[in-house]
Amino acid sequence: MNKLLDRNLFDQIGLDSAAITMLGTVVHRFGEPGQYRGTVRAGDRLEATFYISVDPNCAVAELPIDLARLADPSSGSEGCCADKTGGQPFIVHPRGYAVFHVSSGAGGYHVNVRRADEDRDVKAYDTRALQPEDIFAGVLLRPGTYTIRNTLNHASADATVSYPVIGKTAYRPPPPVILEVGDTITPRKVKLQPAQGINMHVKAPARVKIELTRPDDGPRGHEPSGRPGLQRRRL
Repeated sequence: MNKLLDRNLFDQIGLDSAAITMLGTVVHRFGEPGQYRGTVRAGDRLEATFYISVDPNCAVAELPIDLARLADPSSGSEGCCADKTGGQPFIVHPRGYAVFHVSSGAGGYHVNVRRADEDRDVKAYDTRALQPEDIFAGVLLRPGTYTIRNTLNHASADATVSYPVIGKTAYRPPPPVILEVGDTITPRKVKLQPAQGINMHVKAPARVKIELTRPDDGPRGHEPSGRPGLQRRRL
């Protein structure tokens, strides 16, 4: 069955690892076996509670967790095995990865996860402060120049997304560009083709924000530029 594209996919400009949308994904490995309890929030608002079992007897190496489906079980997204109040736990191998993503809607979620049997004073995992070995992956759809910043240590880099050119053959985006986000962000400058992914491998605590600084409207561009962040298309 054909479905209309979610307009939020095109309304969003820029990325923020502390506010996950359809254009961004956080990948995290829990490592230690045990039971974990997580919450999904949009700002200060609690959207959902879920559970993860990290089990060495489980063969699952990649566990997709759809935050939109958790926040709104009626959305009908597939591949989610926990309801808004917890339900059955997600299960993953200690060497596997949880993949926090958003399948539909405006998103803007962050995730907090802690050991279910652990003291509340022990620091929980929070996607607003990514940890070493995490990956923040995304796509920048709007052509232009962007600033990439780790807001926790002020490291920065620049990315340029080229304006699409119509060719004689079907276009396929090249493989994602890989950056390392630590005390610095390397490489310091990257060039992206249209719809090419960008994978940021975290080496130090990080909140990654990518903001549009100069749009590229192509050779015939004459529209006034808007502010970075979420923008609405004219209908």
